[in-house]
Amino acid sequence: MAHMISNKSTSEVQKIRSEVIIMTLMEVMNGPLLYGLVIAGLLIIFGIALFFFRRAKKRADELGISKEQISSIIKSSIVFTIVPSISIIIGLITLTPLLGVPWPWFRLSVVGALGYELMAADLAVKGAGFQDLAAFNTSGDISVIGTIMLVMSISIMAGMVFNVFFLKKVHTGVLKAGEKENPFVDLALSVLTVGIMSVFVPVQFLTSNIHAIVLLISAATTFILTKTSQKYGVKWMGDYVMSFALIIGMVFSVILTKVL
Repeated sequence: MAHMISNKSTSEVQKIRSEVIIMTLMEVMNGPLLYGLVIAGLLIIFGIALFFFRRAKKRADELGISKEQISSIIKSSIVFTIVPSISIIIGLITLTPLLGVPWPWFRLSVVGALGYELMAADLAVKGAGFQDLAAFNTSGDISVIGTIMLVMSISIMAGMVFNVFFLKKVHTGVLKAGEKENPFVDLALSVLTVGIMSVFVPVQFLTSNIHAIVLLISAATTFILTKTSQKYGVKWMGDYVMSFALIIGMVFSVILTKVL
């Protein structure tokens, strides 16, 4: 009897200790310091965007573009930014239980995507010895936070560094290639797309039955919306296919998780 009470007490102590550790981890990930740093970074980026906006507007005035045209472009850009940003909000909601609010907010606001962020964070915690992100959250090991942030940030910088030195040459080459028919370029782009899909799709499809069903539903949604847009000339729908596919896929993932 005493042994059972002792085991129960030990179990309760471990549970309480685990809850305290997780709370500490989330306090760090949602702490005021991280919020302050993220807000400062976003303000700098907003300032850069505002700087180039003012330069672009000044250049438009020099070219004699009317204020009505400029105003129309600004309004249409705002409208066509709202719906695609839904996918970013969904990504933020997805990452928040795992990595808190400020860091996913920063990553998805600057340069990043949900698929990449999850993959980079998952690889970081696996490199630190955890099975996955869920295991990391359960352990509450705050010493790994810096590693996760570093991996998520530095891995995606390769594309930006490449653009600094080679984007002009690549862009010029693409423009020249587009001036005439080139079967090799069409084939290369198709192979690149198929290669990317071959890496990501099988992994998600084989993870679980829910992953497989959601993937098929998202693919079907994309196909139906794309064909509808092309057949009936609904041009705006073509710009929001990904957002709709994400929303519908996530809705079904929640339903299937409850059912299965």
